[in-house]
Amino acid sequence: MTLELDSSQRKFCDAPSGNNIRLVAPAGCGKTLCLLHRCKHLIEQNRRRRQKFLIVTFTRVEREEIQGRINTESEFSSLRGDRVEVMTLNSWGFRRIKGNSKSHFPRLITSQGDYHFTMLNSLQTVWQNHPSVKRAIDKKRNTTPRALLDVMDTFKSLGFDHERHTHFDQFADHLQFLQGQGLTRKLQQQFEELAKLGALETSIVKDGVEVLEADASEVYEAFYLFWREATDQLINSATFTLEDQKYVAYLDERQKLEERNFLSGAARYRHIFVDEFQDINPLDIALVKAIVERNRATVTIAGDDDQAIFEWRGATPEYILDPTRYFGSPFTTHILGTNYRSPGNIVDHSQRLISRNVRRVSKDIKAAEGNRQARIQIERTENIEEALEYVHNIFKEAVEQGESPSRVAIVGRKRSQLIPYQVFFAAQDIPFCAAEDLQVFLSGTFDRLLEFLLIKTHAETSRSQTQVVGDLLKLCDLVKRWPLSKRDKESLTKHLQQARPTTVNAGLDALSSYRGTLKGANPGGVVSISMADAIRSFTEATAVSDALWALSDNFEGLQIDFGKAPDDIFYADPPFLQLAEYASSYGDDYGRFVDDIELAKQQLVFIPSFDDDPGSVPAELWKRSIHLMTAPRGKGKEFDTVILLDAVERIWPSIYAKTERELEAERRLFYVAFTWAKQRVVMLVPSRFGDKETTISPYVGELGLSD
Repeated sequence: MTLELDSSQRKFCDAPSGNNIRLVAPAGCGKTLCLLHRCKHLIEQNRRRRQKFLIVTFTRVEREEIQGRINTESEFSSLRGDRVEVMTLNSWGFRRIKGNSKSHFPRLITSQGDYHFTMLNSLQTVWQNHPSVKRAIDKKRNTTPRALLDVMDTFKSLGFDHERHTHFDQFADHLQFLQGQGLTRKLQQQFEELAKLGALETSIVKDGVEVLEADASEVYEAFYLFWREATDQLINSATFTLEDQKYVAYLDERQKLEERNFLSGAARYRHIFVDEFQDINPLDIALVKAIVERNRATVTIAGDDDQAIFEWRGATPEYILDPTRYFGSPFTTHILGTNYRSPGNIVDHSQRLISRNVRRVSKDIKAAEGNRQARIQIERTENIEEALEYVHNIFKEAVEQGESPSRVAIVGRKRSQLIPYQVFFAAQDIPFCAAEDLQVFLSGTFDRLLEFLLIKTHAETSRSQTQVVGDLLKLCDLVKRWPLSKRDKESLTKHLQQARPTTVNAGLDALSSYRGTLKGANPGGVVSISMADAIRSFTEATAVSDALWALSDNFEGLQIDFGKAPDDIFYADPPFLQLAEYASSYGDDYGRFVDDIELAKQQLVFIPSFDDDPGSVPAELWKRSIHLMTAPRGKGKEFDTVILLDAVERIWPSIYAKTERELEAERRLFYVAFTWAKQRVVMLVPSRFGDKETTISPYVGELGLSD
């Protein structure tokens, strides 16, 4: 069935063929349909010349959607054959690599083992000559190789060029260029990561919190010179990371441009379309620009600056806000003005919210069905049990009304917010899809926390000396920030064995009497006693929630620690608040609490972060009624009901958002999550977190809502 285009869609599709176009397309405005109709119009306008089109998508899912419409919808039959290529930048780049590589089988690094082998073997001759990098690798060989290669990839995605940025001044100029694009935070994160790995030495202490900083000259000397050599070595050995698919293709395309080797005839793209343009990073735009220039093509960029929520991966809305600056040629702007997906009040309230952002393209968006209204609710809850029961009732209500399947998204700003819901639904035997790429439940430290809870249950039980001493040493390893040294562990083990404790609590008395070295000097047993007291606060707790609070308050080795987070996601946001609140309903039933968490872990699944591959996830998972996710993970999806967790200050917006750019990014994130809903939005507002009262998120008022 042929759909009639509205006036804004038709104006874009019928625009003159020689113009570069910026298509600003808010969610639900028919962007994909318009891109295909634009291709069809260009073909019909110039039937005598055979034209070739390239449509660049952000993910494989989007690519398959567009290709599917071309293949199956009769109105787009003129686009079939080899007229239109639909590709991600990664797949376009890998095709170029395979065509140009000296080896017909370039090695693509994908697994953890590949990363380790590449750094420890293929690149060994490089890092052996760079003391800072060698020191970092020697410090922790099991995790540092992958982390260093990730930083190397980020430098590529941020547009650093190992062939052009060959001197410090060029390196520093590019840093300044990136800062002007709003990527200062992303840069600082990479500097901090290098310092945590031990590749940089600069660190300061500010306001009692360790802050890692490094200036440009230190990064250049300690890491960037290694990065240039290592990047060259990988290319020469035909070894490529996923980011190299784009980076190496860009280098090749740029070289051909410099040689004025332009494309012509059947190989030439005359029109290039880039979808989801707000999500691209500096490397992406460099590659797109090179492809456009070599093909002497027009370019149409399509996306929505209000949906730019991937700045944490190096993307920036600056490119879609001012494309002329980055392409060096003028653009004509078209804005799609009708939302065909969302109810009228969702559109109205969301536009009221996002209009608070200063740096954006002004839009006047109306709902096609203005009279269709969603239920928008603000629900205050006293505790996590009340919130869980409320959400459970929403699910039961949907099922009772015969929705099949009912699509409910439970959305958190942080992963830890989702933990109680995962455990609750698992305990209720309700299937869910937890679409997260890094799960706290799957961390080694989280497993140790569960083991501690089981140790606590038999702290007074008489057992063998070997078992008791083993449990005590496990607890001692996480009382302080770092585990016991080999020397301290051997000395403490000998002391505990001589005391012959038969219970964990009896062993704590022996620990208090230890006077040997422990975490350095131990005058008068001050360290031993403090460690024993910390452990005792845990083992003597009665309720599960009290035990979790004791671990949170008294075990330094379980507290937030960004230096450990690259190795274990637990430390990025330890979920004690959420776990302790949820555990209050379990009383002293530790066994049931641990069993329910194990049930929740069984429902977890790995889902790729950005380039969703339908083949990697069983279709049954997507059909489940309940989807748990953090806000960035649901982009481009839609649900019957959206439940926004903890709509309070310090969560929405994040406490870490300080600058105006960061605060605008937080508002975009809330806006995107709010607009997923087709029938109902619920914003849960807890009255307190622990012993602290909360304040409702300012975004609720900015939506034009009040409770």
